[in-house]
Amino acid sequence: MDHFATPVDSEEAATSAILTVTPDCQIVTPISGTVAPLDSVPDPRLAAGAFGAGLAVIPDFENEQVTVVAPVSGILRRFMPHFFLIVTDEGSAVYTQLGIDTDMLDGTGFSPHVREGDRVVAGQRVTTYAPRQLGRLGFDPVVPVVAVQYESVTAALLPGEPCEQGDVLFTVAD
Repeated sequence: MDHFATPVDSEEAATSAILTVTPDCQIVTPISGTVAPLDSVPDPRLAAGAFGAGLAVIPDFENEQVTVVAPVSGILRRFMPHFFLIVTDEGSAVYTQLGIDTDMLDGTGFSPHVREGDRVVAGQRVTTYAPRQLGRLGFDPVVPVVAVQYESVTAALLPGEPCEQGDVLFTVAD
């Protein structure tokens, strides 16, 4: 299995697994930082909403290492050092990407704490990464959080607002 797939391959694989999203599913922030609109993410597919709707979090750069938690409870259907996809028991899918183009790092700067196929609960530690190191290497460390194949979400936090890990970021609703 290729653990360092290209962003296109990994995102397409992530979106091909899910067809439905359950209403009223709360998505929490995987890291502390500042909320940003998804359309500001420097990946044109994510920014255009090609894989779904959501928000992004710009990490605080105070800490060298940042623990990333599950934004929702469910099964890790896809897990790579730089992204993960969680599918809830109700069929919702949430995609979280750690930085832009970070697949090129071959896992450098990421320390996984779970494995693909594991059941996780919202707020559970999933991985640790080094956003400051990514920035020094020229990568944008922003963390997009996407409700897969959903056209809109209800923001609980607005772009520009600070967020703490575990705060409700957005809700998927009809």
